[in-house]
Amino acid sequence: MTREEAIARLSRYKSSDSPSDWRKDEGKRRAAKEKGWLQYSRKIAIKVAMEMKCQGLTRQDVATRMGCSPQYVSRLLKGEENLSLETICKLENALNMAILQYEFA
Repeated sequence: MTREEAIARLSRYKSSDSPSDWRKDEGKRRAAKEKGWLQYSRKIAIKVAMEMKCQGLTRQDVATRMGCSPQYVSRLLKGEENLSLETICKLENALNMAILQYEFA
């Protein structure tokens, strides 16, 4: 199958509504992966989600403790947010846990 045939075939399934943002989203994912922080964000999200489950906390509970919205906590739990040190500190305080291990000389 040639490239043109493949494009023609796929065009039959194209949505007539609004254009998809998958290209833009893929570009963001690729850029994040190249930067390397995405894997850390996902590991933090998993650690936070597990701790929330252990403590029986909801997104609303964590949001209240952090002083942010539940929607922001949801974005953090997706593991695609570039977390600042301030946000990590707020998460640690809200959940009474250590996320980062650090050593000062």
